[in-house]
Amino acid sequence: MVYGLAHVLTRSVTFLLLPYYSHKISAAEYGELSLYFMFLAVVQTFYVYGLDVAYLRYYNLADHGRTKAQVNGTVLSATLISTAILSILLASLSIPLGSLLINKPLDAGVVTKSVLICIGILIFDTISTYPFLKLRSDNRPLVFAGQKLVNVTLNIALNVLLVGHFSLGVGGVLYANLISSALTCLLLLPDILRTCEFRLDRPLLSEMLKFGLPNIPTYLSVMVVELAGRKAIELYRGVEEAGLYSAGCKLGMFMGVVNAAYRFAWQPFFLKHAQDEHAKTLFSKAMTYYLLAACTFLVWLSLLANDILTATLPGIGQIIAPAYWGGLAVFPIILAAHIFDGVYANLMVGIYLEKATRKLPAVTGIAALFTVAANIVLVPAFGMIASAWITFAAFLIQAALLYRVVWRLYPVHYEWKRIGLLGAVTTCFTLAATVTDITLPWRVLLAGAFPLVLIALRFFPHNEIVAVKRFIGR
Repeated sequence: MVYGLAHVLTRSVTFLLLPYYSHKISAAEYGELSLYFMFLAVVQTFYVYGLDVAYLRYYNLADHGRTKAQVNGTVLSATLISTAILSILLASLSIPLGSLLINKPLDAGVVTKSVLICIGILIFDTISTYPFLKLRSDNRPLVFAGQKLVNVTLNIALNVLLVGHFSLGVGGVLYANLISSALTCLLLLPDILRTCEFRLDRPLLSEMLKFGLPNIPTYLSVMVVELAGRKAIELYRGVEEAGLYSAGCKLGMFMGVVNAAYRFAWQPFFLKHAQDEHAKTLFSKAMTYYLLAACTFLVWLSLLANDILTATLPGIGQIIAPAYWGGLAVFPIILAAHIFDGVYANLMVGIYLEKATRKLPAVTGIAALFTVAANIVLVPAFGMIASAWITFAAFLIQAALLYRVVWRLYPVHYEWKRIGLLGAVTTCFTLAATVTDITLPWRVLLAGAFPLVLIALRFFPHNEIVAVKRFIGR
């Protein structure tokens, strides 16, 4: 819970700043900003090249015969070398990269400089990856949370200063991210350097790369599923609609943040409990209760978020500027899509334990190909709504294919009857939120009724209710 809360606080900068941006920069500028963030997300895959998941496994499990200090030293040495080479290469290509990234920029003169700032962000974020993974693996959630909080606070303060006071627009956002990433990196490094045997162990690195490299096409495919719509909308419908879609996706990414927070605790957790006698039962329950939490968020946000975000508050005004309201149409669809991303994360148990990362590129690749083809066909005519539903379908396809693969490697008997009941109730409540025109008081009542309906339909077995009461009592 602490890891999750820390990550939610960190990523909440996204939600805190979107209302601010909606009043300070135009939807078209926000569209360009979303493309720079897309660049960061995609290129980060090549900076990390699967070494993050390999580090998590090899640092936590001792089946390779090396100490944790040797793992730290090998990973940091390899990362510093590869980061330097890749950064120099990208910097030399910054002009063509900028032209490829933004088709018709609002100000062509700043695109190359913005790409160079992005490269700087990538350098510091990549180096910070492993100290953060070490804190998670060492079970130091408070230090982890403190470092994340510093990053959030600085990022927000710099955005207010550079975007609000100095009116630097998109450039101000990128500079704020660069400075906060650099400071976070400097604060994190001493801890891992103290427990680091600074030597490149080539056999160990080769073993880790064998495990991690298959994640590159997997990560890229996931990025395509999540981000291809923004580029398609920019190409076919213009940068302003891309900005509106990105704003709706950013709000919908709340579920993505919940999933990321869950992953922070989930991955070390299932690795540590993999050899337990009842591990598969534990993993099955984890899936059920992840879906319970995710569906609750989906229902509550679908019912309440739109009214809150468009309301006029005394002394503050509207949280989201009216120019951005068009993007709210895709918000619940993106929320629902990311639930299947969380299901995908739960299913990764078998992939990790059986060292079957080689199976992932086919799974994510099919979803990515579907995303690209469907966006090309449907976005020119139907715009961002089509792209949102394509994202939903792609995440569903991805989870379904992974389940089929994992069932053959490491079968877990999930509680499909309970999950089906939860899905049916969630669908009814979400449709009531998005299709019907009901007032806010009724929406609040429906939000409160959701868990009560699940209790009435006996979603919760008696033994689990007793266990929860006992836990609360302690």
